[in-house]
Amino acid sequence: MRSRLIRIAAALAMLELGLFVAGYLVYWIVARPGDLDFGSQYGAAYIAVHHGWSHLYDLQLLHEFEAANHLDGLAPFQHPPPVAWLAVPFLVLPLRWAALVWQALLLLALIAAALMSAPGRRWDRALIVLSVAGFQPVLFALGYGTMSPIVFLLLIGTLRALESDQPVVAGVLLGLTALKPQLTLLAVPVLLGAGYWKTALTAVGVMATLALASVAVLGASGTRDYISFVTSPDALNHQMPWTVKALVGTGAPSFAATVVVVIAAVAVAIWLRPPPGVALAVGILASLFVAQHLNVGDFVLWLLPVWLAFRTGRPWWLRAAAAATWIAGWFVVGIPIVSALIDIALAVAFVVATTQTQPAADRRQAVAMR
Repeated sequence: MRSRLIRIAAALAMLELGLFVAGYLVYWIVARPGDLDFGSQYGAAYIAVHHGWSHLYDLQLLHEFEAANHLDGLAPFQHPPPVAWLAVPFLVLPLRWAALVWQALLLLALIAAALMSAPGRRWDRALIVLSVAGFQPVLFALGYGTMSPIVFLLLIGTLRALESDQPVVAGVLLGLTALKPQLTLLAVPVLLGAGYWKTALTAVGVMATLALASVAVLGASGTRDYISFVTSPDALNHQMPWTVKALVGTGAPSFAATVVVVIAAVAVAIWLRPPPGVALAVGILASLFVAQHLNVGDFVLWLLPVWLAFRTGRPWWLRAAAAATWIAGWFVVGIPIVSALIDIALAVAFVVATTQTQPAADRRQAVAMR
């Protein structure tokens, strides 16, 4: 009875928050049509088609595109070239209509991810859908039109494929998350350390293929421009209040902390040999923690470990940590340090839960079967 009351209360709270998210999203689309991540993606595709792909990262041409479209302050295009490839078909539409179509596709991606993750029971499906609708990072992901919902759907597909014993398919889907690589930076080494070598190596192969194709399209000058951009002091020392930079600062301290996190995450994966869901959850949380660049919408990826924590058989305190993580999504803007701390807390909770529920003998047997 108590559990049922908690679920009803959670559903009502998420429904109310979902109504707020929906209402504010409509306001955003109407009142802030040019305030878009997708705007720089669309602009980059326009520049590449009309001036050549070697000019994809030309800031002067982006400023000219802004002026021609009466826009103000588009962010520089920071994504790998495949993200611009995705925007090319949208050039047949004016930017505002293209953005609406893109935002609709992102919404469909989130709905698909929720339905793919939902268990068979109607009540549980409703809670998962409501957890998407009422999550503040969803507002920013859809409002800005970021790539995060696409990456999130690819990760859900990766998990489904891993749990269905389709490691190569999982690797292909994981490799495609290189569309926004900082969000899944550590997922591949963690999966490799956990023994999912087919998935990890396939993902590396897909990422390498995308990288080679990008170099071929950009040419030597375009590739130099991209490398110069992503390794510039402004990019590397950019303040990120939601990541490890909030705890140790930018520059050398953040790079040293990143190395420590990478070593720790891989070591834990080798030691625990966790099931695929736990390995992927830890990889995602660690990636977000050390990312050099994030925006609020990227925290939609928190939903995957949150949903995993509520699966049958998980300890109550892991579910409590997951619930706190979901709630923290509403404080990412106002109290950003909360996101870095809750990220660590949920990852540690998954590790501790795995040590308690998966004896060492079972872990060794699981690895032998991979």
